[in-house]
Amino acid sequence: MSESIGFVCGTEGDKVSFFLNREIGLSFGQIVRIDSGGRSFYARVFNAQSNSTLRTIEQLREAEGKEAFGPYSSFRSVEAILFLERRGEKSRSPTFNPDYRDKVYTTGKEDSSALKLTGDLEVGRLRSGEHLLGSVGISFEAIPLMMGMFGMTGSGKTNTELMLNARIIDYSPKTVGVIFDFAGQLLTGKGIEPQKGLRDHPLFHTKIRYYSAGEGKLCIGLQTIHPGKLRTIFPEIGKPQVRVARRLYEKLGNNWIEESLEAYGAEGYVGVGTIINYRAKNVIEALMSKLSDLSPRLFPPSNYNFIDDVIQNVSKGITCLIDISGISSEEQHNITCLTASNVAYYYKRMWENNFDEWKKLPTLLITLEEAHEFLDPELRKTIFSDIALTYRKYRVGLNAVTPRPSRINTNVFAELWTKVIMKTELRRDRTYLTDNTPYLEYSDTEIKMLDVGEALLISEPKIRFAVPIKVIHYPKYLEGREKVDYGLSPSKPLSEMDQKLKRLRKVGEDLTRKAT
Repeated sequence: MSESIGFVCGTEGDKVSFFLNREIGLSFGQIVRIDSGGRSFYARVFNAQSNSTLRTIEQLREAEGKEAFGPYSSFRSVEAILFLERRGEKSRSPTFNPDYRDKVYTTGKEDSSALKLTGDLEVGRLRSGEHLLGSVGISFEAIPLMMGMFGMTGSGKTNTELMLNARIIDYSPKTVGVIFDFAGQLLTGKGIEPQKGLRDHPLFHTKIRYYSAGEGKLCIGLQTIHPGKLRTIFPEIGKPQVRVARRLYEKLGNNWIEESLEAYGAEGYVGVGTIINYRAKNVIEALMSKLSDLSPRLFPPSNYNFIDDVIQNVSKGITCLIDISGISSEEQHNITCLTASNVAYYYKRMWENNFDEWKKLPTLLITLEEAHEFLDPELRKTIFSDIALTYRKYRVGLNAVTPRPSRINTNVFAELWTKVIMKTELRRDRTYLTDNTPYLEYSDTEIKMLDVGEALLISEPKIRFAVPIKVIHYPKYLEGREKVDYGLSPSKPLSEMDQKLKRLRKVGEDLTRKAT
């Protein structure tokens, strides 16, 4: 057991103050244990101050060196917030508080089991000052209860995304992910030292499918776009335009977009109106203008839709990494919303129409970078708001990743039961985090002081307090990960292959000479 570092000097409600022994160092957010009778209390440090027993005027005189005073003492007092009470093997939220002179201890390995931080998806280690203790993880059950990762640029979000999704891939087919990569960092691990990404995961070739606009794999054929999806592509589209689109679809079938645009190009709005016997110029022109703006690179005139491939892979437990870097923000919005809505609706339809098959589907986590661009209350509502608010019963979870948590709708933010909070310097974002997250009421200073790779983790209902963690470095995780034997026959030595190629080349030359 660890040695005492001080004793309680006062309590009020769920706050406790204690005097710290000399030459003992603590950190903001560090967890301490207070033994009180037959109970142990756990608390997080949120404030500290140092002072002396001299009156202020005496301190000033001493500083000037004019007089010597004594005897007197200097002291350091620390404030902490209670979050857990343990009696025997049972743990619960505090029912009371410690008493004056109760001894205070730093947490050690002996406390890890009491805190119950081990989860299925291990993401880090418990921080206690300079020491790293037991593993900290997120449970499978937390995935559909929604998640969020918040931190300024350079705080370690990319590494944390890699770690969480790597664990999800490890547990396939029980879990699966759809990842929208806006910066093109996750495949190669750009920005991670040494540079390692999902392509370095041992299961990359069997449990991960990579889609990229640069490789032409993000095609959504015009013939696969039903009028019901127009609001997902164009959030501002009006009801009259959608009605016109439905009537065109009824008349022209899957080729409705191509044939409508062809008629519009030949005869203007009159040509389109003739197809459905409709003459409202403004409505037709507004709809055709939107359809004309669809990028031919992403929306070619075909019946192929990469989202169908995504759904098939997800249902088999294959995580889909969708790289949308290098395309416009409007195109990124179209790809993410269309993909997420189709995959989420697939889970919903299976739940409604084939419950036994739905139970066989892996639990899905959709990772959305730049989440504030889709969940801002000042913007039109997107599918991601619906997922966060209503899709947990279908075992579809959202992981909202953003450096600007204050721009996320408060109703959506309240549904993110797991939060990984990294260094955040902007006061508005820190205030939003501490005001809207349970157990973070006094953590403003701590969030500002976090180092790269350090975070606070809350994952209700399993973890009902802010756990200070050090996120595992993804390359370190790969070093300890066992290689996968795919059962392939060993390749022949290069020298043997070279000899065979030389013999084939010689035979070819001989045949050429005979032919001439």
